[in-house]
Amino acid sequence: MENVTVKDVLRLPGEGEKTASDMVIKARTADLAGDFSVMEGTIYPNELLAPHTHEYEAQLVYIITGELEFEVGGKDGLRFTAPAGSYIIKPRGIMHAFWNKKEVESRYIELSGKEHFEEFVDSKSKGDLHAIIHSKDHGMTTHMTDTLRLMKTHNLKGLSMMEFPSLPKLPDWFRNLLPKKEKV
Repeated sequence: MENVTVKDVLRLPGEGEKTASDMVIKARTADLAGDFSVMEGTIYPNELLAPHTHEYEAQLVYIITGELEFEVGGKDGLRFTAPAGSYIIKPRGIMHAFWNKKEVESRYIELSGKEHFEEFVDSKSKGDLHAIIHSKDHGMTTHMTDTLRLMKTHNLKGLSMMEFPSLPKLPDWFRNLLPKKEKV
């Protein structure tokens, strides 16, 4: 083991690289020979991690605390509840989403193959809207129609990893894109 330090191989509880999202990077793909990254995330009560698809990587989630509801494969796909201690495989190229219907936050570990999801999380430092607009650069497609469907069906109040200004604070150019009856 040449030039390896304890700091290179040990991540103590509470340590990690804070990001502009609810994710904390525990190990980057560069730390793991380019194979995968490890992150820890939190989903608060009544939040949805929007339905999306990854072009380049498969993922695995491990539920640390709480429980999460999953949809894998879209509206006609699989729906299930994953309690603490569960492992959930999210195959590459298949739409997936998860949400927290409990009154307490849920914490999870996310393992993502390759560096693309890590790059997406890093891009959030330029703002959530920038990250969404450029998500395809990282091989991600967000499915907004399904996002609205899940939020309405499950009475969800927020999107995990996303913070948007309230409608009155949106720039005029964006507000002008809204249908007339929805402008604020």
